[in-house]
Amino acid sequence: MALILVILNSAGVAPTPAELQNYKLKFRERGHHIHMDFATTRTPDSGGKAFTWGLGYEYYVDRQFNAVSFEVLGQKLGKAIRGPQDWWVGGGIGWWPIRDLKIFMQAGALFDDLGTAAQARVGVGYRLSFFMIKTMPYIYVQTTDDGRFSWSIGARIQY
Repeated sequence: MALILVILNSAGVAPTPAELQNYKLKFRERGHHIHMDFATTRTPDSGGKAFTWGLGYEYYVDRQFNAVSFEVLGQKLGKAIRGPQDWWVGGGIGWWPIRDLKIFMQAGALFDDLGTAAQARVGVGYRLSFFMIKTMPYIYVQTTDDGRFSWSIGARIQY
């Protein structure tokens, strides 16, 4: 963001500090947010990894110093068109102990080549501002009801 601001500043069209603060305020007060996830999911026992992309909706309830959020999310694991059709569909809650740090829990159904399994996740992410768009790098661990364990590192782009 700093590089973009330098370029905009040299062109004479950079937002003022007050406008940047207003972007953050509008984002928090809007409450309704859509997001796209891009990640890699790794499975230690099989040594496998799968590119993961997702689409979701989050409702963000801001408080004076912290916040909570509720979300629904669908993810595709592996190749987008070819390969096994592995999907994850679920929802979750998030707690924001400080404005941009999210601790979250999610639960859902994993549909993969081994059948259907219930899956639970716990993770943490940190949100970075880019005008009205937010980017949140995150990491989570997950397990299924049949004992499979995996973890993921990714980034969420949110409007």
